[in-house]
Amino acid sequence: MALGVAIVCQSEDRLEPWMQRLAEGIARAPDLSLAGFLTTGDEGAPRPAGTFFPIWWKFESRLAAKAQPADCPILSDMRESLPVLAANAKNAKALGADVIINLTAGAPAPELAAVAPLGVWSLDFLLQPEGAASLRFITTGAPVTELSLLASRGEHTPLRRVATAALNTKFVVSRNHLFMCEKAVTLILRELKRASMGGLDLDKCAKPSEKAAAPGPLAMVQYGFAFAGGMASRVIEKLATKAGLRPGMFFLKTADSDIIAANPSAMKTHATPANEYYADPFLWERDGETWCFFEVYDYRTGRGHLSAGKLTPDGLSDVTEVLKTEYHLSFPFLFEHDGELYMMPETCGAHRIETWRCIEFPNRWERAATILDDVIAADSSLARIGDEWWLFTNISTDPFGEMNSELHLYKVDGPGMTELTPHALNPVVFDSRTARNGGRILEKGGAYYRISQDNSHGRYGYGVNVMKIDHISLKDYRETMVRKIEPDFEAGAIGCHHMDARGGLVVMDVRKRVGGFGGRRP
Repeated sequence: MALGVAIVCQSEDRLEPWMQRLAEGIARAPDLSLAGFLTTGDEGAPRPAGTFFPIWWKFESRLAAKAQPADCPILSDMRESLPVLAANAKNAKALGADVIINLTAGAPAPELAAVAPLGVWSLDFLLQPEGAASLRFITTGAPVTELSLLASRGEHTPLRRVATAALNTKFVVSRNHLFMCEKAVTLILRELKRASMGGLDLDKCAKPSEKAAAPGPLAMVQYGFAFAGGMASRVIEKLATKAGLRPGMFFLKTADSDIIAANPSAMKTHATPANEYYADPFLWERDGETWCFFEVYDYRTGRGHLSAGKLTPDGLSDVTEVLKTEYHLSFPFLFEHDGELYMMPETCGAHRIETWRCIEFPNRWERAATILDDVIAADSSLARIGDEWWLFTNISTDPFGEMNSELHLYKVDGPGMTELTPHALNPVVFDSRTARNGGRILEKGGAYYRISQDNSHGRYGYGVNVMKIDHISLKDYRETMVRKIEPDFEAGAIGCHHMDARGGLVVMDVRKRVGGFGGRRP
């Protein structure tokens, strides 16, 4: 039987686009049922607090936080038949919902929370002055922006934190707030699915963190500096790019080691020529030689293509272009199937996940199959874990096109990936510090390790993690961090976001603040 869900909102006909997307997601899910709307009128209207903040909020929101319209055909078809009632206990009971989702700025009434078996769920940042939580994460320099889903089951029952997601903070407060709203859609839908499966025990959920205070004058001054710094850094980056200084440049490093013991400060550096950078390296052995496949990002076009070169004691040689398309390419993940070599590069610019077959090693490839279509996905990796095959990928579920905070998992029928079964609780990881893949799944001593990126501190590619996979099934996924590498091992380094290992050799990429002028390609 489907889990019944009611939505508390200010007005059903004035739902913000992200709220419409949530209602559409509930209506689409086979294990969920949209019972109706409970409206609060102006009592549920969000209001920014503080002295100067409301004025700035109104100005900035119009310029920097324009929400994309929602396309909700199922919700549109249901509108006339869905009940729309005033938000009170009597009407909530009449809807017969198992859980009530509160999307207003007001805390749910205790009698409303007592009606539904799973209580009333609210978003922590919506229960605070509008924009206050978003501002706090920016002005305090927090590594990530966190949003939590809270549950209340009555007046004498404490609030419980159902789940939390962690996002890389955007330096513009109104956009950071809108980002939180859009990502909350995925968080709520995932936890509703968990509840429908009987996997949610509110009594075991932790208590929520403290609320953010209303922004005062000091917070506004701090935000002014953060905002100015963010804008200035982007202007400087554009000027440095035009000057050929290669800002934020990635380069490759190698060592005879493994992913657990590798010391980045002692690894051999491989220079990157021309107005480019090298990133996302994968190792492959062929005819007694070790090859490195990687992304070549061209600063002049703002687009990446794929190249490969031999790794010898003298360095990286015989670099040759292996795949270039009209859309951006990166993350050249390699695997074998039926005696042939395949590649599954990042093709998010084409809005699909593709595989390519090698016709002549290393630089002749043909498109073999489309694994997922009409999807914005990055850094996909295929792995056999035990007797089962799994596809790990990072999918954007929001209008921002953000692929750093959600890890999605699919069980597949083998390397051909003709049948894909999505994990019941996608995204299985919802944290920008660990979600995005940073390499292949590696096996060592019978254990499996997922290399992941740390996209925090307002930066893409801040660090690299080694995550041990503790359990994997279609209803559960658990992993533990066993190693974390931050950019403190080398002068001028500001990040690292990819590692691979094969045949006793480890390769990683490192990011510098400024790469400087590159020489000509040899």
